[in-house]
Amino acid sequence: MMSHRWATADADWSRWDDSQLIGTIVRSVWQWQLVVAFSSVTVAVVIATLDPALFSDGWFLVGIMAVAALTVVTLVTPWARARPYALTLPIVDIFAIGCLANADHVLGYLWIVPIAWIATYYSSVAIVVALALIVGSQVTRWWLPGTDAAEPLEVIIVLLALGFLGVAMSQGTRRGRAYRRLIRRQSRQVDRAFARATVQERRAIALFDSIGTALAIVDGEGRLERTNAAYRSLYGLSEVDERHPGRAVEYAAYRGDVVPVDQTSLARAGRGERVRNEPLWLYDADGRWRALSLSIRGRTGAEPGTDGVSIIELDDVTVTEMGRRAQRAATSAVSHELRNPLTVIIGHADLLLDDDLTPAQREHAALIDGAAERMLVLIARLLDANRPVEVGDAFDLTTIATSAVEAFAPAAAAADVELTLDDDGRLQIVGDGFRMRQVVDNLMSNAIKYTPRGGAVHVTLRRDEGRAVLTVRDTGIGIAADDLENVFRPYFRARSATSVGISGTGLGMSIVRTIVEENHGTITLESSLGSGTTATVSLPLEGAAEGGAS
Repeated sequence: MMSHRWATADADWSRWDDSQLIGTIVRSVWQWQLVVAFSSVTVAVVIATLDPALFSDGWFLVGIMAVAALTVVTLVTPWARARPYALTLPIVDIFAIGCLANADHVLGYLWIVPIAWIATYYSSVAIVVALALIVGSQVTRWWLPGTDAAEPLEVIIVLLALGFLGVAMSQGTRRGRAYRRLIRRQSRQVDRAFARATVQERRAIALFDSIGTALAIVDGEGRLERTNAAYRSLYGLSEVDERHPGRAVEYAAYRGDVVPVDQTSLARAGRGERVRNEPLWLYDADGRWRALSLSIRGRTGAEPGTDGVSIIELDDVTVTEMGRRAQRAATSAVSHELRNPLTVIIGHADLLLDDDLTPAQREHAALIDGAAERMLVLIARLLDANRPVEVGDAFDLTTIATSAVEAFAPAAAAADVELTLDDDGRLQIVGDGFRMRQVVDNLMSNAIKYTPRGGAVHVTLRRDEGRAVLTVRDTGIGIAADDLENVFRPYFRARSATSVGISGTGLGMSIVRTIVEENHGTITLESSLGSGTTATVSLPLEGAAEGGAS
């Protein structure tokens, strides 16, 4: 019963089955017994070498053989199952060292090792019992024949030294165990907190992506920190790298002017502007117009202009806005059709008033004329209120190219591609400006995408005999000669692009050629594998003779 209490006094032993490998128990017992054996045999042999007479001392031989035998027993015993009996090892070591001390009292200092062993893993009760055994072995020297009698002062010194050592190691071990338990408990708490935070973050991201309103979090420098699925879909952003500009372009009005780079929703959010339900038009990657309601809000608790983040909210009101436009168009059509018969009614009423009429007839004709005049005024007001926005028939190609270069500059910098622009000033073109922006965006996007890091993309604008010439030249992977003639074919992708794993649909260049030809222009490609590609677009300048579409 007493032995069981000593063996379970140390809390670390009782938890090893649950928290550590079984091998740790075995290694611990082995290590301590090997330390006892090595130190005992080494010290005993050294002393016996200095005093060879010890080799003939019975107590000395018994002590050495006892330590050796106990070490062998320790190495072959399955301590994973015999752990409760591990306390017997240092106890037996104490008796073995006692035999050595009977041969030479200096060897009694080896009791330090088993005392340290007991103090590390067992309670103070076990330490007291071990000290009592040591004192007993010292006292017995008074009655054993052939041994030097132990002096009382020597017994007291040994007892005090080993006692202080045992108490100090026991207290240190207990504090160490307490610290380990505290650290383990805190570590488990941190792990649980981290797990909860991870789960909450995943739920927040899932909730963020499930919101139908397009949302984006923008930092103080106008960079996207996080976007939801609706925003990425709206702007055609890549889910892998949101730094690459989207394939959608913001416009101030339907088929109007492109929003300048410093006035885009991202730029305004980066400056800390606050907007509520402001109209914005977007020409998306699929070639569709989107009517949006833009709101820019600040982070909760953050004042405008402070270091924080802004939240962009974009409500898609395309259906409502297109319905209103259709309603206005229908109203205008109906009003226009009503104005012609009303004009006829007013004309004939005026003719009747010029004839000789009875007073009653003149009164009726005047009523008809007055009512028709009022209806004509109402129709004129309806036409003014629902007049459609007129689309300009000319645009500046240099302005479009400059805006596109500014938009793609961050993507080029992120890809380590040098992007430059040279122009000859304004190049006024007669045609569809917003669709030509789509052409320039597509050419520049391809040039950056297919140019390796360290490469360059150079955009040039010049005049050439009454035509505006746009050139986009890159140092990218190039196109093979047998693929070059098929580039403008829908869904065709060059082998040089597919071999490097760059995604694409093969529709971009066919759409580009269609738009260029609709604007009475031409487009050509020059390329070779490994030497880059040069795309050249030629458009007639305003006032020059229109070139036929080829």
